[in-house]
Amino acid sequence: MDKKLIALDLDGTLLNSDGIVSEISKSYFKKIKEQGHIITIATGRILKDALIGTEGAEFANYIVSDTGAAVFRSEDTETKWKEVYINQLSKETVQNIASYYDKNKFTTIEIRDRNLAHHYDGTINIMEILEKLSEITHLTVEFLNNEFAKEYLDLFKSKIPNLEIEMMQDSFGDKKWLDILQKGVEKYKGITEVAKLEGISNENIIAFGDGLNDIEMLKKCGVGVAMKNALPEVKEQADYITSETNNQNGVVEFLKEYLVEI
Repeated sequence: MDKKLIALDLDGTLLNSDGIVSEISKSYFKKIKEQGHIITIATGRILKDALIGTEGAEFANYIVSDTGAAVFRSEDTETKWKEVYINQLSKETVQNIASYYDKNKFTTIEIRDRNLAHHYDGTINIMEILEKLSEITHLTVEFLNNEFAKEYLDLFKSKIPNLEIEMMQDSFGDKKWLDILQKGVEKYKGITEVAKLEGISNENIIAFGDGLNDIEMLKKCGVGVAMKNALPEVKEQADYITSETNNQNGVVEFLKEYLVEI
């Protein structure tokens, strides 16, 4: 069997509703990692939060963080996770977006670098935050209601060039926010950087996800698998749908059958 790159979203996919990776999943991924397959976490979280959610991600070879803006490789060194790729936002872009802050419409702008997340709410000078950051990978803009999110999605797209701006929503569709990254950044781009490093062709990439920011990677990777608990529009774009949810080790149950059949 050819070496596979297995790309795993976290929230709603690998993590259960308690926000943890089950012991069954950890054991299985350690096993197939030892067989030579490349286990890659692909998440919208910053590195620190990805490691907290997975208790150190000992079962993984790589972490694609910040929706693909940064890639880290597991290494036997003191730092453990080495940055091997980054595509960052400029401070000028962040200043521009922050200039639109309106306390009557926004709740917060979350500004992320590799390991930290800072919240801007208009009460301090944005430069006080930016001076603390070296590599800005990702902005999350939250609003008082979903209509404001739609309004600023259109505004930012028309006024600020060279950005990837997506409307995101929770699994229930109740809350919407904007994810803002540098143009060209998406989970799939981060995954392809891992594939290049490992010499793995696209047809040997298997991606799992449940949310809107997983759609492109499910469409573009060789095999796209939506979780049973995924949003309907995500399932529509997938090659397969797991028979079990994230609370029932859906990823593992799928791979146990799929890797045997091929």
